[in-house]
Amino acid sequence: MKLAHNKIISLILIIFIAVSLTACGTLDMMVGLKEKNNPEITDLTEFEIVEDSIGEEIFEETNEEVLETAAVPVEDVKKTEITAYYVDENGFVVPVNTEIPWEEGIAKATLRSMVVGNDTEKRISQSGLHGVLPEGTEIRGMSIKDGVCRVDFSKNILNTGSYKEEENMISAVTYALTEFPTIDKVELLVEGQILSSLSNGYAIDRVFERGNINLYGSADGVNYTVYYKAPDTEVMGHYVPITFSAEKIGNPVSTVLERLFAGPPTDTVLSNNIPVGINLRDVTVIGDTAVVNLGVEAVNLSEREFKDMNSIVVLCLKQFNIEDVEYNIEGLSFEEAGLHFEDTTVPVFNQY
Repeated sequence: MKLAHNKIISLILIIFIAVSLTACGTLDMMVGLKEKNNPEITDLTEFEIVEDSIGEEIFEETNEEVLETAAVPVEDVKKTEITAYYVDENGFVVPVNTEIPWEEGIAKATLRSMVVGNDTEKRISQSGLHGVLPEGTEIRGMSIKDGVCRVDFSKNILNTGSYKEEENMISAVTYALTEFPTIDKVELLVEGQILSSLSNGYAIDRVFERGNINLYGSADGVNYTVYYKAPDTEVMGHYVPITFSAEKIGNPVSTVLERLFAGPPTDTVLSNNIPVGINLRDVTVIGDTAVVNLGVEAVNLSEREFKDMNSIVVLCLKQFNIEDVEYNIEGLSFEEAGLHFEDTTVPVFNQY
C-alpha cells in the first residue's frame, strides 16, 4: 500500500515538472516573439515629443479626464476641432475645419488625418476633398523648439505622383502645423534624414513658412490671399484660398476686396459669390470694422444674394482681424437705401 502511495506521489511530481518546463518554454518563446516583432529602435533623442501646450489648452477648458477611446462608446469620446488641409479635384489646397478624437500630441494627429486612407480622410473624401499625404505615411517623430517644428516622416511620403502633388503636400503640411500658436516654421525629414528633394524633384532641404498657398504669380514681392467659391458638389461646395503677388500694397483690406470683386482667375472653375453688376467703390477700415461702399446697382440685391456676398467678404477679411463689416451704397447705409437685411458677420468656412 505504501509502495502504491509513493508511485502516486512520484507520478504527480513528474507531471508538475513537465508542466513547469512547458510553461517556461512557452514564456521564453513569447518573449522571443516580442523581441523579434519589436526590434531595437534607432535613437531619436532629438525627436523627443515636445509639443509645448498644443492641444492641452483645449482639454483644460473641459476639466474632464482623458477618455480611452477603446474603453468608451464612440459617441462619448472627447473630440477637438482642428484645421487640416486637403486637396480638391481641381488641384487646390483647401483648409477644412473638422473634429477628431482628442489625444496628446494633437499636431501629429492632425497630420495623420491628412493621410490617404485615414478614417477622417475617408469621411471628408465623400465631399470631394482628398488627403495630401500618401497612403501609409507615418509620423515617426516630431519636435518643436523656438517655433520650429521638425517632423520625421516614413518613406511612404515619397510615393507621390507628380511635382505638383509634392508642392501641394508640403504647402498643406506647413499650413496645418502653423495653425498651432507654438509653430511658425516647419522642417521635414524622411526616415530621419534630411533629403534635398522628394521623388519628383520638390526641394525640401529648407525650412518652410506659411505663405503662398495656391499661388498665382511670383513667390517674390508682397503677396495676399483671396478666397473664392468652388462649384457645389452633391454634398456641398467649399472655399479656396488663392495667393496673388504684387509689387507693393498700400491698403491690404482694399487690395483683397478689389481682387475679390474683380473675380477669380479665368482659368479656374471658381466664382466670387458677388452678384453680376455689383461693383465695389471703396473700403474704409475704422478700428476693427470694415465699411464696404458699393455702387448704386446694389439697391437691387436680394437677401439671398446679400448673404452669399457677405459670407465670402467676411471670410476674406478674417485674416485682418476685422470683427464687423458694414455696407453702404454710394455712401448711404443699407437702411437709408431701403435695404433691411439681417446683419451677420460669422465667416462661412469649410466645415466637414
